Order: sequence, then structure tokens, then C-alpha cells
Amino acid sequence: MRHVVYLLVVVNLVFLGWNIFQSQSIRQVERDLPPIPETAAPLVTLQEKEQAVAEEVSTIETVTENEPPGAGVSLLCQTLGPFLAREAMQEMEARLVTMELEPQQRETVIQRPIGYWVYLPEMERPEARRLAQILDDHNDKEYFIGKDNVLSLGAFQDMNRAQKRLKRVHKLGLEAQLETRYRTVPEYWLDFQVESAADEQLTGLEIDDPDVWLQDRACY
Repeated sequence: MRHVVYLLVVVNLVFLGWNIFQSQSIRQVERDLPPIPETAAPLVTLQEKEQAVAEEVSTIETVTENEPPGAGVSLLCQTLGPFLAREAMQEMEARLVTMELEPQQRETVIQRPIGYWVYLPEMERPEARRLAQILDDHNDKEYFIGKDNVLSLGAFQDMNRAQKRLKRVHKLGLEAQLETRYRTVPEYWLDFQVESAADEQLTGLEIDDPDVWLQDRACY
């Protein structure tokens, strides 16, 4: 029994000495290793690298959504018109295409005056005949009784002539009225976008029709 105890003590002393020796060896090795250069790249695991790539792609997508391609280019929206004839509009459209523009056709309608009408409004048939007799008595034959006994006293393309006719009838004691007649007609426009820096190319655009002009419009 005593020999076993001595043996265990010797084994423990040997194990303790071996641990002390190993610890001193490791510290010596660490002191002997050269320092890591500042330019050395740190080690990155595959998982960390994949995560960094995913974050970079997400950042690029966010920037693209907030500022799409061409967002830094200043665009000016303009329209050219109105053209009363479709053929004239199409001719100008071809000229704009040669200037590397992309015009879009647009059609609207407008009420244009076509003349002036002097008349006495709707009345009873006997009253219309009585007023017509007044005109006959003054040798005025420029009238006719129309639908609903409206007494028409003349239609004119010139405003001055219409006003003169109105004054002459008023002198006879007739309360005639003057009305502008309109007709619905189509108008044609060319809408397009141009870079503000290239806007000068349109200043030399020759337009024969004085009613056709270039104007800015809102971009949609």
C-alpha cells in the first residue's frame, strides 16, 4: 500500500512538470512569432462573405429605386400646336422625328366662331307676322320666319356688318338680338420631351402657320 502511494505522488509530480513545461513552450512560441503586417487582410468566413455581398446588392437596389437611370437628366415637356389639319400635324411630326424627338399626337376639340346672326327670338305666329309687316312697310325684305316663329334678320361673317344690321332694325323699333354662331372643330397637337440642354435646337424650328406655336406643358 505504501508503495502505491509513492507511485501516485511520483506520477502527479511528473504530470505537473509536464504541464509547466508545455505552458512555457507555448508562450515562447508566441514571443518568437513575427507581428502581423498592417496591410494583411483579415480572414473572412464563407458565410460572412456571402452576407456582405447580399448587403451590397440590397444597397444598389435601394439606390436604383430612389433614383432611377436618367433621373439626373433634366427633361422639359413641350407641345406644338394647334394644327387645324391632320396633314399639317403629320408633316411637322416627321420633322421632329428627324431631330431625334419622339412626338405623341393629341387631339382636342374647340368651339370656333363661324359667323354672327341677327334675329328676333321665338314668339307667337301673329306677333311674327306683325313684326314682319313693319319690315315690309320699310321696304326691308332681308328676313324670314323660321322654326318656332323665330324672325331671322340675317347671318353675317363680318361682325361690323352684323352690328350695322342690328342698329338699322333697332331704329325700326324691333328688339333684335345679335348672336355669335360657333362650330365644333378638331385641333391637333404634338407632345414631346426634350433635354433642357438640347432645347436650343427647337428655337430654329420654322413654323409657317402663325397660329401654331411652341409652349411648355406639365410632365406626367
